[in-house]
Amino acid sequence: MALVAAPVAVGHSGVRATSPKAGSVVRVLPAKVTITFRDRLLRVTRVRVLDARGRNHTVWARLDRRNAKKVVVRTRRPVAGRYRVLWKVRAEDGHSEAGSFRFRARRSR
Repeated sequence: MALVAAPVAVGHSGVRATSPKAGSVVRVLPAKVTITFRDRLLRVTRVRVLDARGRNHTVWARLDRRNAKKVVVRTRRPVAGRYRVLWKVRAEDGHSEAGSFRFRARRSR
């Protein structure tokens, strides 16, 4: 019986960093949330910054004009509480990628 190794997925961007940091507690909901990937992206498909009641606080989301590895998200209606950021992007290799992270804001802006 021969064993065959499964191919390793390469070229997927993967998240390198978020701001606010995933799992963190910040003083206030920032005006901008960022997600930085390991590799360049072709486009942002969707980003939502949701509070605990499911209200979307996203004004817009786009690639940073100077860094195609970074997604910048403008937020609105800041309130204290827990937030979940849901994202979907298209990587430079053409693959769609999606994920989420959470953080908490102690006060409104």
